[in-house]
Amino acid sequence: MHSANQGPQSPTEAADAICDGQGCSGMCGRRVQATSQVAAKPGAGGPKGRSKEGSRAGLQRIQALMGVIFLASAGAGIYLLVSDGSLWHLAFSHAVGLVVVVLIDGALGLVNLASRRRAYLPSLAAALLGFMLQLGDILTAPQYGMTVTYFASYLFGLWAFDLLLGLQAAVIVAGAAGRGYARHLSRMKSRRGSDLSYSRREFVRVFAGFGAAVALAVGLGSVKLPALNTPQLVTTTTARSVQAAGAIANTNDLTVNSPVYFEYPSGYPSMLIKKADGSLIALSMLCTHVCCQCAYDSRSEQIYCPCHGSLFDQNGNVLQGPANLPLPQIELNVDGNGNVVPTRVNGTSPCMG
Repeated sequence: MHSANQGPQSPTEAADAICDGQGCSGMCGRRVQATSQVAAKPGAGGPKGRSKEGSRAGLQRIQALMGVIFLASAGAGIYLLVSDGSLWHLAFSHAVGLVVVVLIDGALGLVNLASRRRAYLPSLAAALLGFMLQLGDILTAPQYGMTVTYFASYLFGLWAFDLLLGLQAAVIVAGAAGRGYARHLSRMKSRRGSDLSYSRREFVRVFAGFGAAVALAVGLGSVKLPALNTPQLVTTTTARSVQAAGAIANTNDLTVNSPVYFEYPSGYPSMLIKKADGSLIALSMLCTHVCCQCAYDSRSEQIYCPCHGSLFDQNGNVLQGPANLPLPQIELNVDGNGNVVPTRVNGTSPCMG
């Protein structure tokens, strides 16, 4: 017999009172057993007793933060696309890939600010993919004739690149902080299903989908298109009098201030020019800043980099940065018949390491 002022009973005590210590059977027993199991289940009220409405509110706050970060990330990406000419001249496919990342970030920023809970998992997948792609760019340095170390120092020297990388990481951190809310809501079932999908399989599926979209864009960006209307970037001239093996021109065919373009070593664009005093000079045409291919302007007798605006004089000396190293010169051997043969490269450049 319980006293009238006894406090609330636990499910176990209630079961003991109902069954009177004799065990339970029938509907009463099943109801008591279910009550005990629910009470004993650690996540019955959500993580740490969290309610469904509490989880929704918590996830909404997290998504608002993620939305702001995504929009800032899209802004950093746009700044890179607008300000860094090397993306378009040197790595057009990478520029196209970054355009897709910017579009994804912008769209996810808006849907997260709109508290669309189903955008939570895609947001994590997109942020992780963006972070990996930005770091992965460093490993493509050999594709452009640069060392990984030099290219990494260049990229991390761009504040917009650092900001973009940091913001992608911030989305991942913010999303991880909301895992408890997301896991709770994914387990809460209703007639319309759970509030969101939260599983490793779903994450991998969305991650692969975003990755395929970026890969497709990069693939399309790799298709060769007609060159833009810029000063001569690649022009190969074969002199009529060349006879010696390895010769790039013959002095009888050279005219003042009219360049002859050739590759030396193989795959590296270079330029031979006859100056007003009759002397010959051959230079590497890869800018010593980030290895963009330069162009020669015969009117100003200057060498111009279309990526970041570096200027060099006819001897390869720096007239205007951001390049701070002169263009490497190529030693020449001229035989008795006037055939000009390149023999070696002199100078320091990140492009010919």
